[in-house]
Amino acid sequence: MIRTIHLDDSRSRRIMGKANHTLRFAASVVLLACVSFNFGSYAFAQQSSSAGIAGRWFSLERSKGGIGEVCEFRSDGTVDYSMGAVVDMPWRIENNQLILPPATTDGPEQKFTLQWLGDNKLRLETEGSVAELARVGDRSDPGNLIIGEWIEQREMGGRSLKARYLFYARGEALLLIPFAIQHGSYTISGSALHLKIPGLKKPEFRFKLADNSLTLSDTEGGQESHYARYQALLLCRCSA
Repeated sequence: MIRTIHLDDSRSRRIMGKANHTLRFAASVVLLACVSFNFGSYAFAQQSSSAGIAGRWFSLERSKGGIGEVCEFRSDGTVDYSMGAVVDMPWRIENNQLILPPATTDGPEQKFTLQWLGDNKLRLETEGSVAELARVGDRSDPGNLIIGEWIEQREMGGRSLKARYLFYARGEALLLIPFAIQHGSYTISGSALHLKIPGLKKPEFRFKLADNSLTLSDTEGGQESHYARYQALLLCRCSA
């Protein structure tokens, strides 16, 4: 036998009101969870992109005179940028001399007498000039003192500039001399990079990251610029 229960209108309204309130509360909780999840995913994506681009980069496209770009993206959203000398070159040591390519076209090789002032300081002497280099960080190759990153303060055009040498175990070196460092900031949204640097006319770029390579292009898909990462950790990897 089926028993039918009849509710009066006032009681029905109270029960339905409580049900609607419960449903609205549950829907709010679900919506809040979705918003929190989406915001967390977005923040993670932003953090991951910033973490990927963070580091020091030099341009692969340069003028015939070896002028290119040097920049450093930091994870806090700040960036340093400069035009400067960007030179790849072979190196070798013979008879306690560091031998580098000619300074001019068809000129002789540059030969510097090595004088070690401890593990982390090096003096390079040649006719009429002396340069002192200080190591950056720890030694990366216990069997070869010169392998690693070095800093030299040098005078160019009446200015004191910081020259940075990176000597790799594979017999190649990188010389970077920023001319005038500009401080700015950047933000990332997906594959879009917004740069805020004094004097920069077009701040919007598309970027692509692949291992230690960075590609920038304008938002209209125009000419691409290519950069390579440089850091002390690569010194040993590159020697493999």
